[in-house]
Amino acid sequence: MIPVTLRDLLRTVTFLLVLTGIWWTAPGHAANGSQASPWGANYFPNVPLVTQDHKTVRFFDDLIKGKVVVINFIFTGCSAACGMETARLRQVQDLLGDRVGKDVFFYSISIDPENDTPEALKAYMAKFNVAPGWTFLTGKQKDIDLLRARLGLYMPPINKDNPGVIDHDLAVIVGNQLTGRWQKASPMENPEVLATQVGSWLSNWKVPPKVANPKYENAPVRLPTLSKGEELFRTRCVTCHTVGQPGTETAKSIGPDLTHVTRVRQRGWLVRWLKEPDAVLAAKDPIAVSLYEKYNKLAMPNLKLSEADVEAVLSFLEQGSAAFQAKK
Repeated sequence: MIPVTLRDLLRTVTFLLVLTGIWWTAPGHAANGSQASPWGANYFPNVPLVTQDHKTVRFFDDLIKGKVVVINFIFTGCSAACGMETARLRQVQDLLGDRVGKDVFFYSISIDPENDTPEALKAYMAKFNVAPGWTFLTGKQKDIDLLRARLGLYMPPINKDNPGVIDHDLAVIVGNQLTGRWQKASPMENPEVLATQVGSWLSNWKVPPKVANPKYENAPVRLPTLSKGEELFRTRCVTCHTVGQPGTETAKSIGPDLTHVTRVRQRGWLVRWLKEPDAVLAAKDPIAVSLYEKYNKLAMPNLKLSEADVEAVLSFLEQGSAAFQAKK
């Protein structure tokens, strides 16, 4: 349990209001950063953490003080959403380019420090081809739990009888410590939206909009209507896969492009794979093992798709493949 005083509780509740947008910029603080942010050393614990390179750093002094940051919590043994989250942030890193590590800083902190040694974190980074400027960290459990609590991302154990079961809030905290602007974001957000939030909104608009003078008449007539399959693909699959883009850099980054996959694989196998990929891989299915070995030993997470969800995704893949074929 994390020891909590009334003062701690009030501070955390106030910070949560900031994250939900009720207070976007802290009261009494100028947007240009002329006054000190209330979210400083008096709020954030300056606990020691260890990087993937065995370097000891302090959370406030070395990682976030005066910086624009992206912070999330992961563990390398996660077989569910952590890989998807990391893959999505990798796309955001690509969009920001060499600004990452210079005026924008990415931090992924393990919530399983007992197993996530610096070596384990470094191996995990390699699987996702993480570029420079993104630091992975571990430390003492009590310190990491305190950070999660102060950042509004702490979740108590979901099974008191089995404390080894790990769960965490699937969210990203983005913020500018200097200005006191903080926001909780979905890691499954469109990467361009996240890159804009971090690279422009929180960085005093260092990246100008692509259209200098947007006009209302150029706006789309209506928003596109997504099928259930496309919605699932965009929110669950697109971090690692594409459809209709074979041979592109994006297609080969994390997982395979899925154009014509419904022709290449038997439908029964695809249904089992989408419903319980963990079980299929555990059974040493030759196709599953081959994919696992080919793509940096990244296991496909079990997305808990229903039979209807699976059929919707397969239908979307068929439509995407047909649309690609029609363009050729």
